[in-house]
Amino acid sequence: MLRCDLNLGDSPWSRLTDGPVTGHIRWNGSGELPVRVKIRGAHSRKFPKKSLQVDMDGCRLPDGPPEGHRVRRIHLNADYIDPTMMRSALSFQLFHEIGAPAPLCRHLDLHINGESPALYMAIESVDSDFCLRRGWKPGQIYYALNRNANFGLISPNTQALKQPLEVGYRRVANADPAPLRRLLMDLNLSSERKFPAVVERWVDVPGYLKWLMVAVFVGNRDGFVHNYALYREPDSGVFRIIPWDYDATWGIDVHGRPARLDRVPLEGWNRLSQRLLATDLYRRQYRKQFTEQLNGPLSPDAIWSLIDKMSATVGAWFDTNQQDHEVRRRFSTGVAGLKWWAEQRRALLLSQLEDL
Repeated sequence: MLRCDLNLGDSPWSRLTDGPVTGHIRWNGSGELPVRVKIRGAHSRKFPKKSLQVDMDGCRLPDGPPEGHRVRRIHLNADYIDPTMMRSALSFQLFHEIGAPAPLCRHLDLHINGESPALYMAIESVDSDFCLRRGWKPGQIYYALNRNANFGLISPNTQALKQPLEVGYRRVANADPAPLRRLLMDLNLSSERKFPAVVERWVDVPGYLKWLMVAVFVGNRDGFVHNYALYREPDSGVFRIIPWDYDATWGIDVHGRPARLDRVPLEGWNRLSQRLLATDLYRRQYRKQFTEQLNGPLSPDAIWSLIDKMSATVGAWFDTNQQDHEVRRRFSTGVAGLKWWAEQRRALLLSQLEDL
């Protein structure tokens, strides 16, 4: 497992509470690099274990990214509510398995100022470097921040027209809001007859449906109106969707409490999914392709293999670094829960797909 050492000077956590802190980072004993670190996240900020954003001048990490590319920002996610520390990594791996873009991630043995190590998730930032590593031209990126990012025109908070329409998104590097506004207008105001032509003008529909399948499968309740990014391809103008923050999944909610198996419906919930699955063409595609995925990369045998491989690495870290027997028991119980979810969620979705 990759070791990361952060040296942030005296009393780092109290200073981080007040704002960004400068310091140095070291990967697996390599030379020190200057960094700027801040606490990240919204809901997760109240937890004892904080998630961090690390900005660098640009460096290569051990084992990646691909040759010729460098990293300028990574996110160190605490995943505090997840006793397995595997839900985010498993979810992102499923996106990769079915051919949908998702951030690269890896478990990290994090040491801050020589303190006892903590297990974190290092997650690739969705930015221009993300694009370059995939052979994409850098384009405009928008982060979905709250329920206003529901692909609709009406705010779920006020039940009135959004002002401005792009409220709910953070524009990366001052991305132009005009294409996003146009996307929302056209998706919502086009007639049923014209909708297929309109949506394919604006959206990578095959990619969106793959994203929807994984978000539905893992039960990311927030993932349809939050916890995603939009990338606009500069030549075609088409938007691609990219997932983000997947710890409250696989049977737990944002507080770490058990979540019902049927908590997230087959269709998810946002305006774009609603319109796509109200169209015969896309509904048939979704039903056929989702069924194929549930019998392939999303089948219990395939997912259990991923769980076994990942839990061996994470479990070894717990055995070495975690002396609290209750924490280790919750990890083992949690891994069994992931396998149960993979089997039972698949069975439920297959039955629902028959009626879609």
